[in-house]
Amino acid sequence: MEMTRRERVLCAVNHEQPDRTPTDFQAVTEIWERLFERFGVSDMVDVLDRLDIDCAWVDPEVARKPSEKDEEGLISGWGGSKIRTVYNAFGAHDEIVRYATDGCETIAEMEEALSLPDLSEYDFSGIAAACEKHKDRFLLGGFASIFYYPTLVRRMEDILVDMALNEELAKYLFKRCFDWHIEYHIKLLEAGAGRIDAMQLADDFSTQLDLIMSKDMFRQYFRDPMCEYISLANSYGAIPFLHCCGSAYRLIPEFIDMGIKILDPVQTVARNMEPARLKSEFGGRMAFHGGGESQCILPRGTADDVRQNARMLSQTLGDNGGFILSSCHFMQSDVSIENVLAFYELENRS
Repeated sequence: MEMTRRERVLCAVNHEQPDRTPTDFQAVTEIWERLFERFGVSDMVDVLDRLDIDCAWVDPEVARKPSEKDEEGLISGWGGSKIRTVYNAFGAHDEIVRYATDGCETIAEMEEALSLPDLSEYDFSGIAAACEKHKDRFLLGGFASIFYYPTLVRRMEDILVDMALNEELAKYLFKRCFDWHIEYHIKLLEAGAGRIDAMQLADDFSTQLDLIMSKDMFRQYFRDPMCEYISLANSYGAIPFLHCCGSAYRLIPEFIDMGIKILDPVQTVARNMEPARLKSEFGGRMAFHGGGESQCILPRGTADDVRQNARMLSQTLGDNGGFILSSCHFMQSDVSIENVLAFYELENRS
């Protein structure tokens, strides 16, 4: 008997073999717009239906007006940093020009420099309707961060120096940003009223070669707040989901011990992140989400290359469940629609 979409994902996350590998879809605006045009639709749910996607993401509407450009043509980003839009041959992205805490050397200076968004600018009233709209799907939500969002207001090199030489300052910044996220995600979980199936924590602790920091330093700064978020998700019946790019391999046992149940994005070209290795060592204890190779195959491979990649992932990571097929990053604007469609063909899911 064919499973429902939500049943399929829950079965896989519980390390049981579903009727076929479940799927998720995340993409930048340019990809969504091309799919709207290809399918002749204007609603994201119609795209998910056409691609036969089993998951959906629910988040509040941002009610605040976009920031006005200053005399340099810059706008204010999260926390008060100044950003500009950069265009390329395929689309556009934002990049930070000046960080909110540039030059800050004390907690007092940092406190004055930071300007975190007012949570009243986020409208959670539509979450229940979004859950109902996607009621047949496995629902994911959130983007909580302890490490990543601080890098939106302070340069990475400054954060790493703070972690090594000024623990008090580093912990102040991490806690200030994380406290904002905890308050935001409590509102999201309350609005979801128990219907959100998984809650995301999004922090990149690794490069493609290895960890950015030692495991001892990870434990010093990040383990306790991560456990706080995991406990929050669990208290609402949501599965803890971690996004951690790069070679997260040496931290996976730590993540399992902390209670993370799903690891994203499975960047298979990173060191020690080969699908067969991950399945062999962690397959019964950690479910995986992502894997679709986004650096070479999806943007530059043929449709057959893409199909082969998706089928390999389904057959390795998806053996006996434990896998949700998706790209290992948001589908970027340099991916052809033909390759998007090839990746999600039903034949790739068995």
